[in-house]
Amino acid sequence: MIFKNSLKLFVANFSVFWKLLLYKLVAVLLCAVLLIPAFSAWGDALSSVGFLDLLVDFSTKTVFVNISALMRSLFVVVEAFLDAISILYSTNAFMLFYSMAIVLVVLPFLFGLSTIPTGEGLYSYMASLNRSSFMANFVSKLGKSAVYSIIRTLILLPFLAVLLIGSYFILSLCEMSGIIQIFLPIILVLYIVLLLSLFTTFMSGFMPASVVFDISPLKAFKKGLKAVSRMFLRVFSSIFVIFFFTILLTFMMTSFSLIALIPLASVAIIMLQMVMFFESQGNRYYVDLDSIVSPRKLEQCDKFSKVKNII
Repeated sequence: MIFKNSLKLFVANFSVFWKLLLYKLVAVLLCAVLLIPAFSAWGDALSSVGFLDLLVDFSTKTVFVNISALMRSLFVVVEAFLDAISILYSTNAFMLFYSMAIVLVVLPFLFGLSTIPTGEGLYSYMASLNRSSFMANFVSKLGKSAVYSIIRTLILLPFLAVLLIGSYFILSLCEMSGIIQIFLPIILVLYIVLLLSLFTTFMSGFMPASVVFDISPLKAFKKGLKAVSRMFLRVFSSIFVIFFFTILLTFMMTSFSLIALIPLASVAIIMLQMVMFFESQGNRYYVDLDSIVSPRKLEQCDKFSKVKNII
């Protein structure tokens, strides 16, 4: 039901996708401008390992060519990139750490700034069918968005470390022969999707609680965790499906499809988070002009859960 209602909400508010797509492109462009001082150093390091040729070769492959060849090509790209990092560290360590700060801290922070304004617009629509301006919400809620994005980014960094290290280890198995070649792509995709889904589910109630109750970040985080705990499996499974098909389409349509798929998945997940929170609180909400959902009240859900545990 959560997935179905969030899909209806997504269709009724599809314009949000274009706004987020434009915003994320602007954020990427801004970070690219900030990275200009490091272009020369990175260019020398990457060209010394032939990285661009390897990347183009991988990006033009699809899953229909040969999945084993695709995995080996990806591993070669990753290895070349790590070699370039090693070279840059030995020649210009400052530019390496400067670049990492832009990509791993500034870019996620800028992406996170768009979440609260998007949630504010959805809250107005779900509560009263009113539509509010993304830019107006962005400006008026900039302070709240900044705090939210800082907290989210700090939690994201260790998660990214685990994700990248684990993915590299799994990719390194592509050089082994035998049956592992068949299951390796499945293992890699499931590992990435599982971790992304766990992190996103864990954070799912943070933004909606902040938007709906307009409370401090700490209180919103705690209230969000409580909301997620009421329907963890439903939220997790829905997010898992979104990430799974996003990654699957990326492999099938080449990596350039991420330009559209990442904002598309972001919007779908934000819709899902808002629907989840309204459901967990027992609040009525609109999903489109003709449909209003009336979930069970919060007290009824909690009482039912307690009775079920007693039985």
